[in-house]
Amino acid sequence: MQEHGMTPEYGFARSVSSCLIGMLPEGFYDRVKEGSIVIKRTKTSFTFCEDGLVLDDGAGGERVPADLVILATGFLGDQKLRDMFVSPRMKEIVAGSPDTTVPLYRECVHPRIPQMAVVGYAENLTNIHACEMMAKWVARLVDGAFRLPSVRRMEESVAEWGRYMRRSSGPEHFRRSCLGAVNIWYNDQLCRDMGCDPRRKKGLLAEWFQPYGAVDYADIR
Repeated sequence: MQEHGMTPEYGFARSVSSCLIGMLPEGFYDRVKEGSIVIKRTKTSFTFCEDGLVLDDGAGGERVPADLVILATGFLGDQKLRDMFVSPRMKEIVAGSPDTTVPLYRECVHPRIPQMAVVGYAENLTNIHACEMMAKWVARLVDGAFRLPSVRRMEESVAEWGRYMRRSSGPEHFRRSCLGAVNIWYNDQLCRDMGCDPRRKKGLLAEWFQPYGAVDYADIR
């Protein structure tokens, strides 16, 4: 990563606890060395030109020829939440303040907008499994299997999670909650809410020594 100028500004521990870590395709750096993948970093902005892009727009901008440009636009999730509402009050409260994580109870329901559920906003190292667990929790909530606690208790839970996030990752890097370091704990909470046993293994030894995975929660409907 140092050789190609890709070293991040944050350390490995923060990357893991903030879900700011990804898996590269096999042979990625081999393709970089042979020139079939060209890495370009921009500190400020980019603009389009007739034959591609100009990085760091201005007199000294670098021109990058490109036939196809793919824009990864899934980052400003808090703004997308705001844009769902017409009411200025709802826009104000749904995403919380800029220096905190987005205030979702169990990462799914806003304490003051309990009629709306958000599935998949929180990050995880295995997002498909996390979204499936959230969807099961929301389905049981809608089905009346359990009730949400009071607004005060939900906001206390959200605040506790926010303190953890600020301690482990820092709000300057990440407003979404990350479940990567506490995935089993999070699933335990969902299981208790749904009336399911959080201990999913068969036997004490398995519970202590076998790793947890998606298959352990497959029977929850």
